[in-house]
Amino acid sequence: MKRAFKILGIALMVMFAASVMSCDFISNLFGSTVKTLFDGGFKLPPKITTNGIDFEITGIGTGMRGYDNFPAITLFVTPKAKVTGELITGMQEADFFDVIDDNAEARPMTVTPRGAVTTTRKTADIVFVIDTTGSMYTQLTTMTAKAQDFANTIAGSDIDYRLGFVTFGDDIRKGTGESLAPTSNVDTFKAAVGVLTAYGGADGLENQIDALDYARAGTLGSNPAGSFQIDKDFTYRDTAMVIFILITDVGYHIPGETVSDVLGYYPTGVANTRDQEIVKLNNQGINCYVVGPTGVGYEELASGTGGKFYLLGSDFASVIDDIGTTITTRGDYMITFMTNDFTASKAHTVRVAIHTSLGNAQDTAIYTSPAVVDLPKAAKMLEKGLAGLKE
Repeated sequence: MKRAFKILGIALMVMFAASVMSCDFISNLFGSTVKTLFDGGFKLPPKITTNGIDFEITGIGTGMRGYDNFPAITLFVTPKAKVTGELITGMQEADFFDVIDDNAEARPMTVTPRGAVTTTRKTADIVFVIDTTGSMYTQLTTMTAKAQDFANTIAGSDIDYRLGFVTFGDDIRKGTGESLAPTSNVDTFKAAVGVLTAYGGADGLENQIDALDYARAGTLGSNPAGSFQIDKDFTYRDTAMVIFILITDVGYHIPGETVSDVLGYYPTGVANTRDQEIVKLNNQGINCYVVGPTGVGYEELASGTGGKFYLLGSDFASVIDDIGTTITTRGDYMITFMTNDFTASKAHTVRVAIHTSLGNAQDTAIYTSPAVVDLPKAAKMLEKGLAGLKE
């Protein structure tokens, strides 16, 4: 009897080993789209050593609506043919892409073509972040007039737009008429921005970086000023490009200052460094254009977020042209997936592989989880999956 059980055990071990080898063979043969019976998941695709096409992740974060949709992560990618530089279209199925979040395959995921892939109508939420201190007095009339021209230009285009603004000095200014939630009514925007006045300041540096963060933040706690979205009861649209246009004539305060006019408004001082803000803007796919002085770090702020820098006093028409080109030529894909890692403030590395008839390619990027995670909400979102985002 013991001998029979021993023989049976050996037989079962051989069968199990053969089964595992068979599943590994199938998985290796068909790649990440084959779910095996034994490991319960997908085999990670191998890293691509040489990109066969031009491919890059153009934006990544926890959604264009701030952190409302966490643990859903949204990223944007652009695949182009190496020879012609033309966008590769028709890749609407998730099987064309592999998303690896911290060395684990991200499923489920959806792929949505955007921009020139499916329509000639583009979507953009554009917020002007304007220095309204006294030193801007001679510039403000020109800048507001140009902002109105910008509104006329974009209203005459095929862009599905919303325009708004935030103003600042040493403080983030929240008085009547000093900010406007993004609106699709161009006349409302032109009237509101046209009556802005310059006052205060004349003390050197201002609070540009926290003003950008105020415009960006979807939750409280990011900086002492709070959240533009909460104050004005709006959210940036998931499908829209979000563009900030910072207009100023001086440099910016930094955290840790012991003598600063900012302390009169916010006792803890400035909350964000320039480089920290670049990371936050990139995490939400926000491009920041800057009209300002040179040599104080604004060039890095603009280039680091996919925007451009313009010297204050230069032809504002070039700003309009460049931003219009950015919006109308953006023809990438939006990928949404769910992460099951709810660790707050964690930096995640994402690798995206793409498979096309013209060749394969990959790119990597980093996003950071929210500083504060509502765990019950995140768990509920994960349980609902991507379908729950549409509710």
